[in-house]
Amino acid sequence: MTYYTTKKVMEIIKYYHIDTQNLRWMQEDKKSVGIAQYGIEATLPKGNGFSSVVENESIRQIENTKFWAEKITDMKYLQDRWYRITDEKEATVLQLRLNGYSISHIAELMKMERTGVYRMIERIACQIKSYPQVSATDSTNYVSVGK
Repeated sequence: MTYYTTKKVMEIIKYYHIDTQNLRWMQEDKKSVGIAQYGIEATLPKGNGFSSVVENESIRQIENTKFWAEKITDMKYLQDRWYRITDEKEATVLQLRLNGYSISHIAELMKMERTGVYRMIERIACQIKSYPQVSATDSTNYVSVGK
């Protein structure tokens, strides 16, 4: 089991766009592996899913390599928890970063300083890795000890 620190979550956010592109590219590359069809079968439309046993096996091999299995797990970890980002500005920054925008470009678009964007991404990473949320309020039934 992998333990996710704030630094690890920030790394996942940073490389999310690249990793998703690489996985998509690898799957498309493996999808082309198959059996050539001739005659009437070649003219019939194909489904969008994987139909060939060879294609299914090649995709399974990608997912079973340790490196890509860890990358997929990391991306799923992030996807399963990004609902925790409730602030609209933070959600926008997260989406821009996940879509491959640089911190400088996000700062320019959001009219912020680069250091402000970086600190916001750190807060986002803290919220993603923590439970309950870092910014819990009385409306979330959070009970403060010592009051």
